[in-house]
Amino acid sequence: MTTEIEQLGINVIRGISMDGPAAANSGHQGTAMALAPLAHVLWTRVMNYDPARPDWADRDRFVLSIGHASILQYAMLHLTGYNLSADDLQNFRQWDSLTPGHPEAGHTDGVEVTTGPLGQGFANAVGLAVAERYLRSTFGDDVMNHRTYVVVGDGCLSEGVSHEAASLAGHQGLGHLIAVYDDNHITIDGETELALSDDAAKRFESYGWQVINIGEAGEDLDAIEAAFTEAKADTERPSLIILRSHIGFPSPTLTDHHSAHGLAFGDEEIAATKEVMGLPNEPFYIPAEVKDYYTGAGAVGAGKAAEWDARVTASSMDRAAWDAAWAATGVAGWDAELPTFEVGSSMATRKASQAVVDAIAPHLPGFIGGAADLTGNTGTKLKDMGSQSKNDPAGRQIYFGVREHAMGSALVGMALHGGVIPFGGTFEVFADYMRPAIRLAALSHAKALFVFTHDSVGVGEDGPTHQPIEQTMSLRAIPGLNVIRPGDATESVGAWLAALDADGPTALVFSRQGMPVQAATSATEVAKGAYAINDVSAPDAIIVATGSELGVAVDAAASIDAAVRVVSMPCWELFEAQDAAYRQSVLPKGVPTVSVEAGVTLGWHKYADDVIGIDRFGASAPGSTVMKELGITADAVAAKVTSLLS
Repeated sequence: MTTEIEQLGINVIRGISMDGPAAANSGHQGTAMALAPLAHVLWTRVMNYDPARPDWADRDRFVLSIGHASILQYAMLHLTGYNLSADDLQNFRQWDSLTPGHPEAGHTDGVEVTTGPLGQGFANAVGLAVAERYLRSTFGDDVMNHRTYVVVGDGCLSEGVSHEAASLAGHQGLGHLIAVYDDNHITIDGETELALSDDAAKRFESYGWQVINIGEAGEDLDAIEAAFTEAKADTERPSLIILRSHIGFPSPTLTDHHSAHGLAFGDEEIAATKEVMGLPNEPFYIPAEVKDYYTGAGAVGAGKAAEWDARVTASSMDRAAWDAAWAATGVAGWDAELPTFEVGSSMATRKASQAVVDAIAPHLPGFIGGAADLTGNTGTKLKDMGSQSKNDPAGRQIYFGVREHAMGSALVGMALHGGVIPFGGTFEVFADYMRPAIRLAALSHAKALFVFTHDSVGVGEDGPTHQPIEQTMSLRAIPGLNVIRPGDATESVGAWLAALDADGPTALVFSRQGMPVQAATSATEVAKGAYAINDVSAPDAIIVATGSELGVAVDAAASIDAAVRVVSMPCWELFEAQDAAYRQSVLPKGVPTVSVEAGVTLGWHKYADDVIGIDRFGASAPGSTVMKELGITADAVAAKVTSLLS
């Protein structure tokens, strides 16, 4: 039964959903209007949350995967008492407001993940659910026991990432994940039937989800609530609630019209729709009784959060491990057993990386992850720590399967959930599959660790399809992402230390082929991004290199009859974060400098006067042959330096 105050509240939400985009002359009104009853039920009858403590660890998570309908989430956050004012609603999509065009995690209280690119939020929600289940199984359901709610649309389910994520969630049996499919039959181009004829119910049933189809119940609050109750009762499977909504409802002329997806509501249409709802034609109309009603609903969470505080205090869990997990670090002494490597020996940095993982994993209680069907190949094996699954929910090894898209997005969701340090590995050339997720990780400062191996044409016989050329540089183009390509096994230790110390995401880029362990490389110096590895205080020339090319640079310098400094630059971003004096001390101006990296040369002129790289695709042959044929040799580097000096 819908009470009078509930109906008035829903109408007010719909009014805000029209007024925000109208004031901004930008945005999406129709979907937010249609889903106002759903939002009302979630925030007043279903979810556990505390607006005064938006970071309460055991709150339910809400994800609006259809991020273009952000005004709906902002309306609920304001009404229920989050730090989002009426002025913020009126400044929708304006500079420096808390109401950007799409929800941004870390920018607006109550926004859990950054959404907008369709399907990403849905896949993030899978990661949120994995993190919750792992923590619940590890520390006890008295301190961790909540659900993740995600609203998706036709666009989300059309994007390929949703297929991978739904398959992963069904296989994992994530019973605390509940998705609502807004089945409104509308896309920007027109009715979904123009391009889509999937049977979503059968599709999700085949993934192993519980499917609850409530049909034309978009205005029936009790039916919506009952669907959530049914979904929560099944703790063995994720649930999909299918809700047939009508975009733009209750507009007299735009309901179910594809133009309602965007900015279709002008002044006359807004006035007519408000008249249908019995609201005054007043922008951002929120009567006191409505605000009080929703603020009261939000205040209920304060008591639940306080009860949780008491349970945490009384819990017999390992408190040191709990605190370390939520601080995204290790217990005391976690870095005491880091591996060291014999100078002059040869080791692939992916193998050195595995040695680091072996050493640190037992002491990082939140360290959880795996690879996209490449666990052994990428050095992402967690020894004797169980396989995360419905049968072993405390397992820390995640077998993501051949699902790079979903893996990347799930890592972001896990990181933003908190309590875990998620990592995932694949070949670097497949970073392109994960790019939207990596970009959103950087945008939302999610501490997700992306492990990439097989980082150059040194991959060899697999050929150009598997030899990354542009991937490392393309990753460097993402603001807020540290890209670390260590030059030997010792620097691989430093790469992990720097990644674990970072506040945001890191791409760790490791080699397939062996490379010599240098005498003067340093794990601790990696944190500076670049440093000299030989004692040349007044260089005639400088060679700067990364990854497997560091050894090439060392050999080249030794063959040149001049004072040549070799600089290892495992991370551009960390180097740029150093002060100007340090950067100048490493790469002094006026000294002829040559860079060498087995990838595209784009960008290297920032640091070097001349560059050696590969501005073409690779070839299928033994890795050493490909390197030689494409000019990544000590002789080629020495010749380039000699030419500069002359």
